[in-house]
Amino acid sequence: MSPAQVFKIYIWLVDTISSGHLSKDDIDRRWAHSAVNEFGENIFPTRKFHRYKEDILTLFGINIRCNRKAGYYYIEGDDDLQRWDDMRRYIVTAFSFKATLDEAEDMEDSILFEPIPAGTQYLTTIMRAIRARKQLLITYHSYDRNSDYDMFFSPYCLRVFKQRWYVVGEASTHPGEIRVYALDRVVDLHVLDNDFIIPKSFTPQKFFSDYYGVFLNAEPCLLRIEASQRAALFLRSLPLHRSQRELTSVEAAAFSREPENIVFEYFVAPTFDFIQQLRTFGAELRVLAPLSLAKQMQTDAEQLLARYAN
Repeated sequence: MSPAQVFKIYIWLVDTISSGHLSKDDIDRRWAHSAVNEFGENIFPTRKFHRYKEDILTLFGINIRCNRKAGYYYIEGDDDLQRWDDMRRYIVTAFSFKATLDEAEDMEDSILFEPIPAGTQYLTTIMRAIRARKQLLITYHSYDRNSDYDMFFSPYCLRVFKQRWYVVGEASTHPGEIRVYALDRVVDLHVLDNDFIIPKSFTPQKFFSDYYGVFLNAEPCLLRIEASQRAALFLRSLPLHRSQRELTSVEAAAFSREPENIVFEYFVAPTFDFIQQLRTFGAELRVLAPLSLAKQMQTDAEQLLARYAN
């Protein structure tokens, strides 16, 4: 079965169960009449059903639970359903975009694209390794060392951030730690026969819940920023983090120097990529807390100014 077909079944399975509490018999009946069921199966095979449930949890962070007493399956919570809405929109958009491009082969000069980093050719192989719980042998290029090195890697999940794909898991070079590696820096990759076990405590959504992107080089904390009216419009339309909260004018009065500005709070790790995103707002945004980050932003601004002094 092709990866595209498997993804269609993932989408069908989560869409079906998210429609309400369904027993396995209910799922079987719907599967028997589904257009996704290319082999005309009368039931959704039980072993495949449970395997796909685990795949969906690992790949998408969507937890399909079973109420054994009542005998039905359901999506764990509202956060899972919202996450699935986002993931489904991403997948369906990708398929729709591909179809649109197929229809517009004669319009190459009229559509401008951003360059996509390398590494996407490994996606299918990594997904198969995640599903089969098989280790990878990865040759990776390090920017810090400016050299290549080999490592055994247990892949837990994939993450896409700003059009770059990353694989998350445990590397032999850092035993006992969960690390994130960019696919565009993978030089070579092979699936091994070695099995591995994903810790029961690990779910992708929980692991990244207090982080903005892919860097894990800081601890989560209460972070407060003051934004101009214009910057606030962008932050409302596309929040920097799921924890974003806009303070009321009464609450903001205790922190803001300028009453017309808007104050936002976050509980997030001030990692490198989060700080880089704050910098994109320039002078329209000011960090209020923590004080250490405010001082770092000030120092960085002074150094930048010094570069242009002459």
